[in-house]
Amino acid sequence: MTEKLSINGLKLSEPLALIQVHAPHATFGLLSPFCRLLAQHQVNIAFITTTAAIDSQPVVCCIEAKDQSVVEALTEQHEQLRGYVHFCGSVGIVTFYPHHANLKFMGLALQLFSRNRIKVHALASSISALSFVVDFDRLEEAGRLLVESFQLPENASPLRTDFKVRQERRPV
Repeated sequence: MTEKLSINGLKLSEPLALIQVHAPHATFGLLSPFCRLLAQHQVNIAFITTTAAIDSQPVVCCIEAKDQSVVEALTEQHEQLRGYVHFCGSVGIVTFYPHHANLKFMGLALQLFSRNRIKVHALASSISALSFVVDFDRLEEAGRLLVESFQLPENASPLRTDFKVRQERRPV
């Protein structure tokens, strides 16, 4: 039997709304006005990733599901963003914390999700974490598959955050 690779923990998000911002062949960037609009209306970004392409800068991000209707209305009213912001469904983020910064963990997780037909909408890595954006109705299954495939510390179980950080305006 093959020994399981060890991870330090696993976290599952609450329901999120997946947003793609993309203007093909744009001569202007949408990342800055999009982030500025969310900040002005105190909408938290749970996940964001982007890349620089030759003629555009596509953005994928997740916000709390409860904020989706507000952000839809705001982006439709915004001259620069109108028509370039697309809401792509309910998702969740499964994040795990490998012991070592090793691409093997990411590859194994991607293979696991692929074998089980769990669509990965986006992913991000850092020194301490690997995060995968998956359909929310498959989030629990994605977490279970990781728990079965990797070695968690003793007495550890997937963690759901029970607190939220929210932006508040300071009195001037």
